[in-house]
Amino acid sequence: MIIGGRRWGKILMVGCLAAVLGAAGCKTTPPEEVSKKEEPTGPHASLLKLFPGGQDVTDWKPAGKVEVFGPAERPDEGVRAIEADEGGTATVTRAYGYMKSGLCRYERAGVGESVKVRIFEMESPQEAFGLFSVRATGEQFPMVGLAARMGAESLGFVKGPYFVWIEYDGTREAAPALTDFARWVADQVTKKGYRPAILESFPLGSAQGERYYLHRFETLALLEFVPIANSAELERALGLGPQTEVAIMGYPTTQTGMMNYLFVIRYPTAEDAKAAYEAYQAYLDRSTDPAEQNVAIAPPVQSYLAGTLNAEENSIRDRLTSLLAGLGA
Repeated sequence: MIIGGRRWGKILMVGCLAAVLGAAGCKTTPPEEVSKKEEPTGPHASLLKLFPGGQDVTDWKPAGKVEVFGPAERPDEGVRAIEADEGGTATVTRAYGYMKSGLCRYERAGVGESVKVRIFEMESPQEAFGLFSVRATGEQFPMVGLAARMGAESLGFVKGPYFVWIEYDGTREAAPALTDFARWVADQVTKKGYRPAILESFPLGSAQGERYYLHRFETLALLEFVPIANSAELERALGLGPQTEVAIMGYPTTQTGMMNYLFVIRYPTAEDAKAAYEAYQAYLDRSTDPAEQNVAIAPPVQSYLAGTLNAEENSIRDRLTSLLAGLGA
């Protein structure tokens, strides 16, 4: 049979089209699938999923598995006591309703840099904020989580019931790596959290990085701006413990670098607050330390004891009166 030129052209065109489609991917074998990140399982899954994997933060990769710590060692669950990670600092961590924590190290190949990421899970957002308030340092306050504070080689932030502490080691500028890790981890926490309610009683105008929340005297003693001439006597006078709440805020003064620190202590009962007021006032009356002589406390308001650590600076702009009004005086 003789095929005309026009019909032959159509047959040739169809054949070419089939060849092109076959080359373009009409194959019987499926394309290679992209590997998915393996989801953590087990008793620590909710904590482990907050740590970046090998493709989550630019070209940083984990240098090993996440180490898990807790209030007590549990070998059957792969948990070591928090002291194995933090040493003496663990005393402060334990004072905030500590549940568990994880540590993971990250590296960038051929660059000589490393990052440590620690994530602490606390029993409530206010406890997480408290640990953040006494652990995070630095003069920069990036917009990460509920609150964040960054120094030259570290960044701490709080979001939900988690306090996250990130440290950089290397010769490059630390801020890009710190913020990249912080934002990725923060994105994994669904709830922003909240500050302790006692902080809302303070007047506006406090300085960033000068808002503290704690329970125990051991933590209070770590704050360098708190005058303590006789640690044992002051500890007995204040009677702080797990059931007390201490909030401190610093306010700028007319002197550069000088803060006026206001404090509030909430005791379990009004009777406890009255006893602490009398004991603390007697302690201050006996003190010959100039810094303690500059402390002023007001009579308790219900179960709250309030005062200023810098009476001279407070006299210029009386914020203590505003604080007492916020407590219901």
